Amino acid sequence: MAQEVPHALVDEIPLEATVGLESTFDELGACFDDNHVGVIGLYGMGGVGKTTLLKKFNNEFLPTAFYDVVVWVVVSKEADVGNVQQSILEKLKVPDGKWVGKAINERAIVLYNILKRKKFVLLLDDLWERIDLLKLGIPLPDTNNGSKVIFTTRSMEVCRYMEANRCIKVECLAPKAAFELFKEKVGEETLNSHPEIFHLAQIMAKGCEGLPLALITVGRPMAR
Repeated sequence: MAQEVPHALVDEIPLEATVGLESTFDELGACFDDNHVGVIGLYGMGGVGKTTLLKKFNNEFLPTAFYDVVVWVVVSKEADVGNVQQSILEKLKVPDGKWVGKAINERAIVLYNILKRKKFVLLLDDLWERIDLLKLGIPLPDTNNGSKVIFTTRSMEVCRYMEANRCIKVECLAPKAAFELFKEKVGEETLNSHPEIFHLAQIMAKGCEGLPLALITVGRPMAR
């Protein structure tokens, strides 16, 4: 009988209540469960909720999956391979003596030889350009190792350059979900404080065109 891989210890990431991400969340889960999909790209405009979706997936889906280790890394625009490697090595609790002071290619060898024996999930948030997984020391996910890499990016081109097996577009919220998020930030007390407020709130929410970041930014100052 095959030995079951244990649940990985997943660090829960602080996250506000989410609105309107259910269908994309389910799509991501279906892709993740597909053995033929090793690299998944989440793409969409800035502020649309890609990071929020990835956090939700980390907090709610991954604790139910069977993996040795789950690693979250924020890459950002000025991608630094050394810093990304450091984040992964620290998560894996690799002794400092094995990687501090070593060159990127030496760290890559340390990482590769650890991860090739593990079933891992690597979450890379905010990719602006292609990052070479092998240069990092990350074994390429395949049907044999069962590992996964999920990243967020603003660009469909980055998904292509990363050779993602599946690319999922994170869309702006539908009007109903957008207004629900706006109402949540404004608060029922404010909305019901004057007959005109509710109508004005609808106009302002519509002007945000379903972009979560805009809805939150505009809605919060209106509260109370």
